[in-house]
Amino acid sequence: MASTADGRATAAAVRTPWPASRVFSVVWALLSALSAVWALATPISGSPDEPAHIVRAASVVRGELVGTPSADGHVVTVPRYIADTQRETCFAFHPRVTANCPVADHGDPGALTSGTTTAGLYNPLYYYAVGWPSLLFSTDAGIYAMRIVSGILSSLFAALALLVLWRRDPSPFLVLGFAVAVTPLTLFLNGSVNPNGLEATATLAVFAGVLSIVRGGADVPLGPAAAVVAAAGFVAVNARGLSPLWVLLAVVLPLVLLDRRALWSLLRRRAVLIAAAVVAAGTIAALAWTLGSNSLLNAVDHPESTPQRFAGVGTNFFSGFFITMERTVEYAHGVIGLFGWLDTPAPPEVFFVWTALIGALLLAAFSLLRSRALLLAVLLLASFVLLPPLVQGVYITGGGVIWQGRYVLPLFLCLIVGLAVLLGGRVPFTPEAAPWRRLSWIVVVALAVAQFYAFENTLRRYSVGDGGSLKAFLLGSPPWAPPGGNLVLLVLFAALVAAGAWLALRSVLRVRHDTPTPLVAAGA
Repeated sequence: MASTADGRATAAAVRTPWPASRVFSVVWALLSALSAVWALATPISGSPDEPAHIVRAASVVRGELVGTPSADGHVVTVPRYIADTQRETCFAFHPRVTANCPVADHGDPGALTSGTTTAGLYNPLYYYAVGWPSLLFSTDAGIYAMRIVSGILSSLFAALALLVLWRRDPSPFLVLGFAVAVTPLTLFLNGSVNPNGLEATATLAVFAGVLSIVRGGADVPLGPAAAVVAAAGFVAVNARGLSPLWVLLAVVLPLVLLDRRALWSLLRRRAVLIAAAVVAAGTIAALAWTLGSNSLLNAVDHPESTPQRFAGVGTNFFSGFFITMERTVEYAHGVIGLFGWLDTPAPPEVFFVWTALIGALLLAAFSLLRSRALLLAVLLLASFVLLPPLVQGVYITGGGVIWQGRYVLPLFLCLIVGLAVLLGGRVPFTPEAAPWRRLSWIVVVALAVAQFYAFENTLRRYSVGDGGSLKAFLLGSPPWAPPGGNLVLLVLFAALVAAGAWLALRSVLRVRHDTPTPLVAAGA
């Protein structure tokens, strides 16, 4: 009798899915808050190449788009506290060194002075978007504000991606897949002054929008999804030098779900044509900047204008390809949790959780998907695995080995979310069934604990050094502490992660998914 009563109570709790507008606002707010805590917990200059990006952002919003080439990068004029970020990297590549770098006091931190940046030729769009807080502050508060703005923008596009997919089909698999896609590295990059985070989430929004359009029928309104594709596509292609390649894949790959007649019908719809025109215009602008500035090959053509040197210069294409290919698993760690200047990996348990869940998702996809859905899954995985070796092979002869795992984060997000959507269209989900409830709890709780552990471990490394005293970290006077202190940020992050876990479970267990939505509507 007890089990029957429990079943009735569980079935009663299964209600209609939350409105898409509520999902969007909650996810945007939650991801922005988590990114902001990462922004506060990371010391100034504590993410890859962040000093170069900080100086670039502050110079761009002051009207200096390029600066003057020099052996240390492009020389620009910025406030002194911005220029000093280049000297606040004593802990980089030294895990046992804390982040309290001694920087000499040169007077007014807001006074304008010369600074250098190795990002002086990068597309200015991202730097316009995040650099304006440096006009309002004359202390390090301006840098933290730039990080928070970057996190809000990056989280906006992640929330838009979930919004368009949720409007089309509020599948429990979508929620779980999205939770797997938002790795600790994603939140860390969102909370840094670095275009990598915005590039990744905006590319995901493009992919999600196109996937939603493709999976809709002939009578389904395309306006909202097309608007997301247009806005996200314009931003994404102008984020970094390789961004047009990722956006091209995000647009083209979902089209394999359509046959020739359905594709032709879709390409004649007004909303699709407008979105395509906007993305094309953004792509032309991005390519014009990249080719005009020679930002991708400047270090090759003008090595005297940059201090960066990389091993492998002169090596042939095939060596570059196989060097990168054999390090695929190592590079894959870079989309999960390599923090700092790639010198602070997440604990092994964090990698285990994400590796297990990604492996389970891949296994389920390649076991259960059929026909065009299986083809899309294969293409997504092949792009994630093969494009890094191809790009590195092309670049290695002139520029050496430059690849980092975080560079392929856009394709990782598309892969994980794409597989979750495809599985949601294939597998029925009944939340009152004990196995599904148990699976949901295991996945969500494991991800929540791993998120917190990655955050705590990274903050502890900055504060007391790798292997430092836990007592000093939590209750003592550590050599370095973030604004608000270690304990406050740990409690805040734990509360946000717990809230996210609760919301994820509520949304997953709220929807019965007995009849999966067809991957492509019959009228497409």
